[in-house]
Amino acid sequence: MAIIGIDLGTTNSLATIYKDDRVQLIRNTLGKALTPSVVGIDDEGNVIVGDVAKERLVTHPDLTAAEFKRTMGTDREYSLGDKKFSSQQLSSIVLRKIVADAKEFLGEEIEEAVISVPAYFNDKMRIATKQAAELAGIKCERLINEPSAAALAYLHEHEWKDGTYMVVDFGGGTLDVSIIDSFDSVMEIIAVAGNNQLGGKDFNEAIYKHFCATNNLSEAALTSEERAIIYRMAETTKIALSTNPMAVMSVVLNDQKYSIALDNNELIKISHDVFEKIYEPIRKVLKDSRLRPGDLEAIVLVGGSCKMPTVISYIEKVTGIKPCTDIDPDTAIGFGAGIYSGIKSKNAKLKEVVMTDICPFSLGTSMFDMKTDEHIMSFIIERNSMLPCSNIRDYYAIKNNQTSVTFDIFQGESIIPENNIKLGSITIKCPSTKKNDFIASARLTYDINGILIVDITNADKETTTRMLLDNNVRLSPKDMERIKAKLDQLRFNEEKDEEEEHLISRAERIIEEALSYEREMLIIALRDFKATMKYGNTVEKRKVKEQFSEFLDRNEFE
Repeated sequence: MAIIGIDLGTTNSLATIYKDDRVQLIRNTLGKALTPSVVGIDDEGNVIVGDVAKERLVTHPDLTAAEFKRTMGTDREYSLGDKKFSSQQLSSIVLRKIVADAKEFLGEEIEEAVISVPAYFNDKMRIATKQAAELAGIKCERLINEPSAAALAYLHEHEWKDGTYMVVDFGGGTLDVSIIDSFDSVMEIIAVAGNNQLGGKDFNEAIYKHFCATNNLSEAALTSEERAIIYRMAETTKIALSTNPMAVMSVVLNDQKYSIALDNNELIKISHDVFEKIYEPIRKVLKDSRLRPGDLEAIVLVGGSCKMPTVISYIEKVTGIKPCTDIDPDTAIGFGAGIYSGIKSKNAKLKEVVMTDICPFSLGTSMFDMKTDEHIMSFIIERNSMLPCSNIRDYYAIKNNQTSVTFDIFQGESIIPENNIKLGSITIKCPSTKKNDFIASARLTYDINGILIVDITNADKETTTRMLLDNNVRLSPKDMERIKAKLDQLRFNEEKDEEEEHLISRAERIIEEALSYEREMLIIALRDFKATMKYGNTVEKRKVKEQFSEFLDRNEFE
């Protein structure tokens, strides 16, 4: 029975394991380390995941969902045909695929997974991630912050070199910045900041909008398929600019070709707002940790968006430090999750490694301010407090003969309670109390697994009300069983050849993007491929798969 690490990403996911005193990447059924975090429904009503589903984002956008990590812990629903899914359910389908591939790759059952989450995920998002694991049938006791995982990977690679590090984790949909101190194999998180709604996707959207504006294309007049084609090519152009000084973006719509040329200087101009948002958490995390860039041993970049030269140059510009890029930004978080799975497995080689964590958000209650006659936040646990932590504050009656008091518990940094995330509410009875006299105390306790316990004790200290404030966002056992039953009724294309399905989906997407004179050639090739897959023997199928893949490589319109 194995414990694995999983990087459940916005764009891609991967799994690792600490085995034979090293981290090993787990390959999926296509032989790849990265599995796109995309879920779809195929033409036969089967659920498809990964590369096959990603290819259908262009050809079947109404039957495919991506980037649902951004809405974890919310009520957002995604419609795939006549079926509706929450972010948790879609994430559970991705996890189900990751775990199944790991089981096949390792040849053993998977007992448990350590799953990475953005450091700036709030409680609802973290609980939703654990629910997704439960729905996928995998035990997950421990979530690890993505920058912490990246730091583990970096320090493991550099033999646990002492120092203070900034980790910038900029992925497809989220940005986290952390300050981490390493001393004598103890890794302590000092401060975190981030933006759960900022990632490489925002560069895609900037290029998409620039392309439409330059070519006088009205977004409202485009079909969903046309928008998907332009968006995919915008992402392709962004990736091309990671290794080339200039890229040409071309899109065929109704047999008419539209193009723009884009270089990194122009990308900076059209993405000005994105770069401004990148700077904010960097500034905040340095301020919270009371450090200057010169105090840092290194700045470590991870996440696919950190491969962009514009991002690397910008971070160097605002910090004055050339960032370190000597670990693979695509797999660093997965490697760190794998190392932590080794720690959790009590691997002897990692027994000296200790990692602490912090509370990324402030926690407190709404308090009536009698000076201003308005409700304001009373912060009980400050952000960046080391976990586990527990603090208590006293509160006083706001009127004569007060016999009850309500504590609304919030998570966030705003002085205005309504601007923060409400986690729950507790009302208790009290002995009749005069105005301004002590009426109750509130203790908040936050543990290493992100569970918040609230204890309210009234003035006579005889009544204490305790509540775990994850109950308001955690699904009940009855709801979990209902959703599990719904997911179990879905048909998965596990009996099909995933490589074959991927090639077909890829060909259909390329056909969608082609001009009419090119399209006919592609259609003929696809029909021949399908015929061989249906009637050919094993040797013929293997040979034709390789040939068809090379054919698609030559005819990819990028």
